[in-house]
Amino acid sequence: MLSAWALSLAMSTTSAPPCCPVVNHGQVGHYTQPTIRRYERYEEDHARRLAWDAYSLELDKAWKDYRAAGSTAAAFATYKKVAGQAKTRYIYQDPYYAPILPMTP
Repeated sequence: MLSAWALSLAMSTTSAPPCCPVVNHGQVGHYTQPTIRRYERYEEDHARRLAWDAYSLELDKAWKDYRAAGSTAAAFATYKKVAGQAKTRYIYQDPYYAPILPMTP
């Protein structure tokens, strides 16, 4: 009899009433530590995305110029030169592409 009462009490304290929805208390504002929803490196990632978009647009423009020139060998050489310069600018301006220099003893 006592074990049935204890079991009933344990089940009733851990279950939610039928009228109330079950709430995930691990969410923001539900008795847990506050959650920071801002990415820590948003500015860096956003700047990198803008640089990538500018690089892609520059490549697209160079490709359109190559196609408009008739896809000749000279136009392709010009395209490769412009694409190489754009890639160099893109790589050198990105802080994550810094060279790893070997350590000297």
